[in-house]
Amino acid sequence: MNIESHILLDTTIGEVQDALRAGDQPALAVLEGEPTREHRFADYLRDPAKAVRYEQQLAREVAGTDLERLIIAVPMIVTPLPAVGEESMRLRSPYTGPLRDDLDEYNVIAYTIFDVEEGASTGMALFTRNPDGTYTFGLDGDEKFTVTVPVNPSRTFPGMALLREILDETLHLRADLRREGDPEPR
Repeated sequence: MNIESHILLDTTIGEVQDALRAGDQPALAVLEGEPTREHRFADYLRDPAKAVRYEQQLAREVAGTDLERLIIAVPMIVTPLPAVGEESMRLRSPYTGPLRDDLDEYNVIAYTIFDVEEGASTGMALFTRNPDGTYTFGLDGDEKFTVTVPVNPSRTFPGMALLREILDETLHLRADLRREGDPEPR
């Protein structure tokens, strides 16, 4: 991941963390380019069909943007599925209920980032909701360092509907969405 993508990831994760501290749980999307656009989808987590429609809306906006990179980041709850596979997990909305200790669930900010030169990356930034309602981010509460874990996403992972709309079969930005002067994909 290049430095610009790291900056976008850190900035976006920081904005989602700020929203969580303020009592909000939005999906945050940034289309970086000319023009740069930022969206907050307050009800992204409430309805999976709406989440797909929001991502399709973002894909339509890509057509009007001289895109360099984009990100979508969403607070979610992860449930490990050891019976399926060692690294298998299910994501669910925090609106479907609190963490269940008996399922070893934990809080994450799931993200998909796409850079036109480097492709897509997916991952999760871990966080903890404390008993008093506050949040702890970063390693051992050190909020200067966001800890992210790469993941192999499912079809329903945040950002996957968006990528299906904007990428071609070679996983590059579709030809009709590329900027003038962009190199042809290899």
